[in-house]
Amino acid sequence: MRVWKQLWMERRNRLWVLPALNSVIAVAVALAAAWVPELLPGIRLPVVEAKTLDSLLGVVASSMLAVTTFSLSIMVSAFASASSGVTPRATELVMGDEGTRAAIANFLSAFMFSIVAQIALGMRYYGDNGRFILFVSTCLVLAWLMLTLLRWVRTLSSLGRLGNTLARIETAALEAMAGHWAQPFMRARPGEADSRPLEAAPGSVCIRADDLRALRRVDVDGLQDWAGSHACTVHVRVRAGEQVGPGRLLAIVVPDAATDTQAEASRASVAKAVLAHLQFDAERTFDQDPRFGVIVLREAGQRALSAAINDPGTAIACLNAITRVILKGQHEGMAAPADVSQRHDRVTVPPLDATDFLEDGFDPLARDGGACFEVMVRMQKLLALIADESRDAAMAADARRRAVFARDCGLQGLAQAQDRDALAALHHRFFGSSA
Repeated sequence: MRVWKQLWMERRNRLWVLPALNSVIAVAVALAAAWVPELLPGIRLPVVEAKTLDSLLGVVASSMLAVTTFSLSIMVSAFASASSGVTPRATELVMGDEGTRAAIANFLSAFMFSIVAQIALGMRYYGDNGRFILFVSTCLVLAWLMLTLLRWVRTLSSLGRLGNTLARIETAALEAMAGHWAQPFMRARPGEADSRPLEAAPGSVCIRADDLRALRRVDVDGLQDWAGSHACTVHVRVRAGEQVGPGRLLAIVVPDAATDTQAEASRASVAKAVLAHLQFDAERTFDQDPRFGVIVLREAGQRALSAAINDPGTAIACLNAITRVILKGQHEGMAAPADVSQRHDRVTVPPLDATDFLEDGFDPLARDGGACFEVMVRMQKLLALIADESRDAAMAADARRRAVFARDCGLQGLAQAQDRDALAALHHRFFGSSA
């Protein structure tokens, strides 16, 4: 069950999982029309000619093949638009779009239904009652397809557009941020800052990376179950989103009771079991990595500030989105009731520095947008808002430091003395005489 859950959590996998499942169901429905009449003994249903059904199914099959091909081409164009117009990291979110996924799944499953039904009809698989059941099923499929087409047209009006893609990034980032503040340690125990005592513990097993990859997810539930059945504690030393290289310490397994040095084969089996609950890939994902959503929004702002695009309005929109993610995610996460039903006492994870959110989101935009007065003004206002509204004291203090850095970038990048004076005055009004 956990394998299927992890498979479904991957947005890029959702694009083919649902069409595959729907196609299996469509084939089953097409074949079931032959034996459904057996559940209704003694009932004589209206007779439908095989030629009529064959013509109807032929129209559905040919049209659905064309619509599916067209939809796939539109989908690929939307992926390319999101990648080139916003950032390549946004493609995963466009791939997970519910409207696109449902349309492709419905069109493909309708095509499979009509093809299988046509073949079965030509083999005289259906009786008189079976043909009527198939006719009713085909009419229901057509009504379902009409509804899907209407929803698909609505999806096409926004799929791949800049505003829609930014909204998707913000939604995913906000969800991850709120989840982080609600459960900063993912229901595990806080990890120790120094790992050396854990490495020196009797019977401990240190698990290290063997390749350069990014940690995408940590299955804390699975680690808790495994540690409970093996009477040990798993000390995870990395957080989702970190890039780990060969030799990087990933986790330390410490048994409850002091034991002699374990056999090499036993240590290898322990490492294999723990690594099965750590998902690695070449790229990061949004789910357990609140920093990644902020980074992707910032990348979209940096692209807008490039000389080739020169769109300060989009950069300001990205700054606004970053601020909403940081503040709203913090407020929503801290306001959520604490879930004490599943506390993982046999797993520890290291803390995440909240000041990294501001560094990831504001510093690169301050450097790239130093020559744009409008961006610099908005950045001062947003950092002042974070400093006043943040419920985390370290983040509020860091917002003031980032504002000083942003001011200095603007003073160096702005060409007009009037703009520099206005920026300095604005900073002084919000933050006082900071150095």
